Amino acid sequence: MHKPRILVVDDDKSICNLMKSMLEMEEYQHRVASSGEEARRLMASEQFDILISDIYLGDDSGLNLLARMKETNPEAEVVIMTAHGSVETAVNAVHNGAFDYISKPFAVDEMLEILQRIEEKFQIVDSTSVGAELADEMPNTKIIGTSPRMVDVYKKLARVAAIDSPVLILGESGSGKEMVAREIHINSKRSASEFVVINCGALPETLLEAELFGHEKGAFTGANTARKGLLESATGGTLFLDEVSETSLSFQVKLLRVIQEHEIRRVGSNETTQVDIRVVAATNRDLREMVRNNQFREDLFHRLNVFTIALPALRDRPTDIPLLASYYLKLFNEKYGKTTRLAADAMEAMKRYAWPGNVRELKNLLERCITFNDTGVIGASELEFGEPEGEEPVTVAAPPSTAAASLDEMEKQHIIRVLRQTGGNKKKAAEILGIERRTLYNKAKRLGIDFSSV
Repeated sequence: MHKPRILVVDDDKSICNLMKSMLEMEEYQHRVASSGEEARRLMASEQFDILISDIYLGDDSGLNLLARMKETNPEAEVVIMTAHGSVETAVNAVHNGAFDYISKPFAVDEMLEILQRIEEKFQIVDSTSVGAELADEMPNTKIIGTSPRMVDVYKKLARVAAIDSPVLILGESGSGKEMVAREIHINSKRSASEFVVINCGALPETLLEAELFGHEKGAFTGANTARKGLLESATGGTLFLDEVSETSLSFQVKLLRVIQEHEIRRVGSNETTQVDIRVVAATNRDLREMVRNNQFREDLFHRLNVFTIALPALRDRPTDIPLLASYYLKLFNEKYGKTTRLAADAMEAMKRYAWPGNVRELKNLLERCITFNDTGVIGASELEFGEPEGEEPVTVAAPPSTAAASLDEMEKQHIIRVLRQTGGNKKKAAEILGIERRTLYNKAKRLGIDFSSV
C-alpha cells in the first residue's frame, strides 16, 4: 500500500515548519496550508488521506475542515491539534469524527505514533474487513437478516399484519420480539393509533392491573383520583404484552376477558368499558410446558396462540451476523462520529460465538467496542465476550434433543464465566450478557445456576 497523502493546516508558522520537516524525513507526500481558505482550495484540487489541522484558525476552524475532508473522502482520517487543550475540545473533536486529538506543543514521536496507527488502520481496511457498507444496501428496517429462517419470519409477519387476530411471538431474550411486534403494528390497519408496550415481568400484579385497566378514586392506597388505563387510552391500537408468561393465573383471567369480550373493568369499579385493542404477546418460555404444569391458563394460551411467530436465536443464523454487525457499525459510527470497521478475525470470532443474549448482546458489544476503540478497526481481542478461543458453533444437523441440551450447557457455562468475571455482580453480568437482570434470574433458575456457588 502507498503511504498516505497528508494535508497540514495551521496558522502557526513554527508548527507548519516542524510538520513539514517531520513528514519529509518520514517520506510522506504532503501539503501545508496556513489558512482554512488555502486548505479548502487544496482539498478541492487534490486527494488527501489524512488531515492534520489546528482546531482554532484565523479564518476557519479545524472542525469545519474535518467535515469538509469527510465530504471529499469519507475514508480519510483527521487529527486535531490545539494549544488550548480541554475536555470540551477533545469531546468535540472525537464526536465530530476525528481519529485523534493532540495538544500543542507535542513531541515528534507522539505525532508519528498517531500516523502509524492510522496507516495500520488503512492496511487492515484494505484487507478483508466489515464496515457500514453492507447496511447501506439494506432497506430501512430494524429487523435484519436474509437467512431462510428470517425470510420465513418476514412472510409470517406480512400475513398476520393484514388481519386482526392475536399473535404470539416466541423467542429467546434479546432476539427482537418487540421489534417484530412493532412491525406488525406499523403494517396493520391500526398503524395510525397507539402501540402500547407492557413488560409483564417488570411490574407487580396490582400495578400491572392498574396500568392496563385504570382505577377508580379510592380503589387502593394512593388512588386519589380516577384514572384511565392504557387500554382505554390506546383504543384502536395494538397492545404488546412482553413476557406474558410472567403474569399470575388470576391476572390471566382478566386478560382473557379483554381478548374475548373486548371489554375491561377498572380497578374498584363494577362497570365494564368496551375497548378496541389488538393483542400481541411475547415470551421466552415454553407456554405449553407451563400449561401442563398449571402455571399458565390453557384457555388464554389457545386465545393467544392463534398465530405464532418463532424467532430464531442468533446462533442459529450465523450468516446474518455480518449484516447485523454492519447495521450497528453504521448506527454507532454515526452516533459517535467515527468510521470504525471490524477486522476479519473479529468477524470470524463473532460467527463462532454462541450469543446467549442474541441480537441485543451483539448490539451492546459493538457499542462498547466502538466507544473505546481508537484505531478505527476492531480486532478479535477487543470483543470481550468471554467465549474460549476455538469454540466451535453448535451444528444445525445435531438431533434436536442433543442440540437443545448442548445449547443449554453452552449458555450455562457462558453465564457462569461472566458471573465469575464480574465477581458475582448480577447487574454487571446482565449488562455484559445484553439481558435484563430479571431475565438473568430466570435463566439461572432454568439452567440450575446457583449464584452463591459461582
